[in-house]
Amino acid sequence: MHALSLTSPMVYWATPEFGLKLSQVFNDACSAAHLKNPRRFVGMAMVPMQAPALAVEEVNRASKLPGIRGVYMATHVNGKNLDEKEFWPVYERCEALGLPIFLHPVAPVGRERTRKYHLGNFIGNPTETGIAAASLVFGGVMDEYPKLDVMLPHAGGIFPSLIGRMDHGTTVRKECKHMTKPPSAYLRRFHYDTITHSDSILMNLVRQVGADRVVMGSDCPADMSYTRPVDVVERLRDLSEAERGSIVGGNAARLLKL
Repeated sequence: MHALSLTSPMVYWATPEFGLKLSQVFNDACSAAHLKNPRRFVGMAMVPMQAPALAVEEVNRASKLPGIRGVYMATHVNGKNLDEKEFWPVYERCEALGLPIFLHPVAPVGRERTRKYHLGNFIGNPTETGIAAASLVFGGVMDEYPKLDVMLPHAGGIFPSLIGRMDHGTTVRKECKHMTKPPSAYLRRFHYDTITHSDSILMNLVRQVGADRVVMGSDCPADMSYTRPVDVVERLRDLSEAERGSIVGGNAARLLKL
């Protein structure tokens, strides 16, 4: 089964009304695909985050469509980080409706220095994911919505590997003195896909966050995708059969209520 999503550039570039219409067209198409092939497709709804009130409206509408099992969202909204209070009503509705949020980079940070060698993807995308996750933690979103599920692409990007720096920083930086828990306490509040292109890094992630927080990803049809994503998990010999089964399908089935 494939969870369908609308990747870059999503719909945030459009006027609010056009962004809503584009979201509706995509979400209806996802639902139609699910109805035609219910054992093959589910959909991750697109919503116009550039107009949060309209985004809430579309979350409510799309949640009633057959096959819609989550919400797809960029790591920032036209340059605004995801902890901005204007976005919180969207998170509130997603939590209330039991819809997980799946993040994906759009227009990654540092574009002026990453134009060559595809560095905008190699480095920019994982950095974007880390900024989004840290913003949700430091900005209080994950505390305010304790039942909200957020899935991070590219194995969480830089977020898991820099968690020690963030933990230390909360003890010495006045900007972070409001934190009641270290950032590492939030690692298991997120889910992570398997897109690392490194067996050792993927195993480190599994041991850091737990096999129950890792979901098989494909990144299909991008050129940075896994063409055989199941094999990526199956070849990790240090995993138990139960862990392997959870990553290949069990965790996704739980999150997407399959």
